[in-house]
Amino acid sequence: MTEGQLLTDDLEMLTALYDFEATLAKTLSFTEGDFFYLQQSNTKQRNWWHVVNRKGQVGFVPSNYVASVKVEPDYFLSFLNDCIKSLNETNAMTPQKQETLTKLYEKKKQLQALVKPSKKQAAPKPPPRLDDNTPPNGVSPSFDLRPVVSQQHISEEKSCSSPSKSLNSNTYKDNDEDKKGYSKSASNQLSSDTENQDDSQDSSESIKPNAIYEIVQAVRKETQLSHEMSKVAVETVLISLREFLPGGAARSIIDALLREANSNITCPKNAIDAAPDALRMMTALNALSKAANDAQQRGWALHDDAHDIQTQLLELISVMSNADVNISQHVLSSHRYAYVTTLVQYYQMETRWPLRQLLLQAFGVMCGLERTALATLALSALPAEIARDMRDNPRAVSRLSHSALLLSMVLSMGDKLPITHFEQLGVDFAQFLLELIENPPETDVDEQIPDLFLTLLLAYNLQFESPFENLLLNALEVMNNAKTFCEKVLLLLNREEDPVHIFDHEPAPAHSVLKLVIDLFSRKKTAEHFYTNDVKVAIDIVVRQLADLSPGDLRRQQYLKILQGIIRNTDYGAHLHRRDDLLRCFARIFCEEGDISRDDQTLVRAISNEFPQYFKA
Repeated sequence: MTEGQLLTDDLEMLTALYDFEATLAKTLSFTEGDFFYLQQSNTKQRNWWHVVNRKGQVGFVPSNYVASVKVEPDYFLSFLNDCIKSLNETNAMTPQKQETLTKLYEKKKQLQALVKPSKKQAAPKPPPRLDDNTPPNGVSPSFDLRPVVSQQHISEEKSCSSPSKSLNSNTYKDNDEDKKGYSKSASNQLSSDTENQDDSQDSSESIKPNAIYEIVQAVRKETQLSHEMSKVAVETVLISLREFLPGGAARSIIDALLREANSNITCPKNAIDAAPDALRMMTALNALSKAANDAQQRGWALHDDAHDIQTQLLELISVMSNADVNISQHVLSSHRYAYVTTLVQYYQMETRWPLRQLLLQAFGVMCGLERTALATLALSALPAEIARDMRDNPRAVSRLSHSALLLSMVLSMGDKLPITHFEQLGVDFAQFLLELIENPPETDVDEQIPDLFLTLLLAYNLQFESPFENLLLNALEVMNNAKTFCEKVLLLLNREEDPVHIFDHEPAPAHSVLKLVIDLFSRKKTAEHFYTNDVKVAIDIVVRQLADLSPGDLRRQQYLKILQGIIRNTDYGAHLHRRDDLLRCFARIFCEEGDISRDDQTLVRAISNEFPQYFKA
């Protein structure tokens, strides 16, 4: 590419005609003769330019204080190098600075083709001054900050029709000597910067693909840090090195590595099977599969193999918890999740609790790693086996805690269980959980069981779409007392918490607390478990949410459904708690315009029509 191939607009910069002292936020101070790179080119007004100065500072300058000039590519490149260097030396790299750097690198790339052939040419000519009435690239800035300008500048503007008219021959003569010295200095600096830039470009281009990933893995291997912590360690070292290194090839390599580190550092797909963590994980899984298939594990053991199995389980948990997530996901999904189903089979056969406990921990890590792995566990025999084990050990607090936590994870996404599972996870199981919430084991000194079992029931309730087929409600109807259960549900409702929201898998399930409260007030017998004061607290929460939530928020309709159930299935007429506030909320919803409020308005109308004695004059 030659200089003639570049458009004239690509070589235009702005130069300051006068000194300017910034008095507004986002504006830049400057002195006469300073140069700027025009940052924004899609502007509509002529009052202010959005620019970058040589120090890498971004801001606005008044358009009548600067003029557009065409510069040599060499000088433009020297200016960009200074900008980039200044930005890279700043301590905090904000998204705005990163965006500016990206634009500067793009502009620099356009000019590099012209710089290489002219390494040994004479110094670049100083940029000539052009008429400042001609905006660069034929555009105008869109920011009208209405600046406060000093009295001196105001008088200067009054004395001439345009700044360009004040640039007479005397102005150019006065600045001629400064320009000569400036041109010589720029030439010397340009020669050095250009050579450094060329070396830097060659060095950054020669970086081995996936180099940063290999560095992270080397740190992980030597330090036993997790993949994520190894990334943090590598980035910290690179940033520190960058502060101590001068410009040139070494600095360029560090910058290239940092850019790669800021992206998603994952193992290349063609290298996953040979990755050390993948090999460790497959070795542990193969050993556990062998144990599952070994007849010795089916009821008798000729030797104590617990230590060997425990070692493999700990290794598996460690790798899955600390390795690159993509590696763990790849290994788990191999052979259509055969490893996952094999471990479930082993859990069914294993009777020793210490090994079962480690298996539960491994299953928990799998649930967080892989959405499909979680669904595979839900469809397997694992939920029914856990439920059976919990009912067989009603006083073993540690065993109940680990089992309840894992079963909550497996049920947290609302995956529908096979119908055969409800032989173990039916009404009797729900009653078992409710009874231990009201009367936890004496050995539960930390009072963990009620909260863990409540979370499990919240996840369990996601299985039932219709209140009429809800096994949890069936269990509650035959309970004589559910005071603790109801109090804890209202506490979660008031805090707007959802303890079942454990993972960020998509699509997200329904809010388990809101769904449960809607279900509880959908039947008279289950609603009777709430005392009058509890009902009033629930109404207070609903009123607060109806007042706060905006149109289109799906939660607002859920709170309206809770209110509908309360009025329908409790003795609301005995106290009419917060009726006036509810009427105001209804009126506000009715007055909203747009389709996003239509469903809420329909529900409010249904409530008013169903209970005209409360909500109609």
